[in-house]
Amino acid sequence: MTQTATVTALPAVPGGQVELTIVRQTACGHSCDGCGRCAGKARELVIRAGSDIPVALGDQVEVYSDNRVLGAAARVYGLPVVLFLLGYLLPSSLPEPGRCLCGGLGFALGLAGAIACDRLVKKRSGISYRIVRKL
Repeated sequence: MTQTATVTALPAVPGGQVELTIVRQTACGHSCDGCGRCAGKARELVIRAGSDIPVALGDQVEVYSDNRVLGAAARVYGLPVVLFLLGYLLPSSLPEPGRCLCGGLGFALGLAGAIACDRLVKKRSGISYRIVRKL
């Protein structure tokens, strides 16, 4: 997965990590003139990335993140939905309110699992970024 970023700080030592700012992309692409429904501005994300090419402050670069980002997103969004469906569909002998309660508990358990997964990824610094080219 690649994104466009701006170099905001250079490494203190040669070969160190470069600090970048990425403007998070949205599904609508923030073409606010077209729809007029955007309630906020795009959020910025500050990351650190390795670089094999020389960069300077203010350079626009293309950043590659490994595919673990997509796997983490699938877990965060998919786990609560799957556990809700399992909690709702498996106890078919229960009356409807009981099935809804089991589904809600499954959803809450899925959210807790997604939060734990997110914290684990942040703690391990499991997502790595690399500058692939200057724009």
